Formats: sequence, structure tokens, C-alpha cells
Amino acid sequence: EPVCFGAKDNQYGAFKITKSGKLKTMKLIHKSGSVRCNNSTISSEWDCTWPTYGENLMTIITDADKKAFLPNSENLLAHRREKVKYSYSLPEYRHNSTELVFPNLVNPLSVSSNKEMQEWYGQDWRNCKEEDNSDKTYVDVYTWYA
Repeated sequence: EPVCFGAKDNQYGAFKITKSGKLKTMKLIHKSGSVRCNNSTISSEWDCTWPTYGENLMTIITDADKKAFLPNSENLLAHRREKVKYSYSLPEYRHNSTELVFPNLVNPLSVSSNKEMQEWYGQDWRNCKEEDNSDKTYVDVYTWYA
């Protein structure tokens, strides 16, 4: 069943890990819907298409405490002069890519079956610039283990 996440008002998509182990990365496959960071931008599967964001993506995977791990939080970027970090660059993916595969974690994350994970739109996750965001997107989530 696809996981749904929205672009504002804490509309993260919750999903459960199905197998215990050392999680290496995840792959998201877009099924339907889209998100938008502004009424005057085109919709996107993974990010904000406002020109100043360039090709940066904004789909974040966190644990149940909202701690980001995909992408690695060290790879998150702030937009312009902001201090809040909620986007990142993966050169092989764009706003309309049908899938998104995160780079492998250097230190795989120990997870247990039934552990809740959350999928967020970056601005919603950080409660930053989300007032004019809209819509929802649906994705299938696949996990890889070490």
C-alpha cells in the first residue's frame, strides 16, 4: 500500500519497517499525486520547483522522533540565507523522477520489525515556509539491508 505525505501541516507519511536488521538505504517509487511549495510553481513528486531551489530535493525519511537519516542529516542544505536545513542534492534525480534512491548509509541503521518511520516534505518537516504549500504524493517504499 502506498505511503502518502503532504506538503504542510505535519502531513508526514508513516510506515512500518517489516524486517529487523541493518538498514542500508531506501528506494521510493512515485505512484500518484504531487506536492507544491507555491501556487505559482509546477507540481513535483519530490521537491519544490521554485527556481532558486534548483534541482534540490525535499523528500526526507525520519524515525518516529523526526530525526532525519535519509539522506544523512549532514548532507542537508539551507536555502539561501536560511539557517534551517531541509533540502539536498542527488544529481541523478529531478523533481519529476519516477523513483528516488537514497545513497547508502555509511553506518547502516539498526532497525526492528514494526518500527515506525516517517516520510516528510522538507519544509513541512522543519515547519518552514509551508504556509502556501499544497497537495499530497503517494509512493511505494522499499528497504535495502546490509
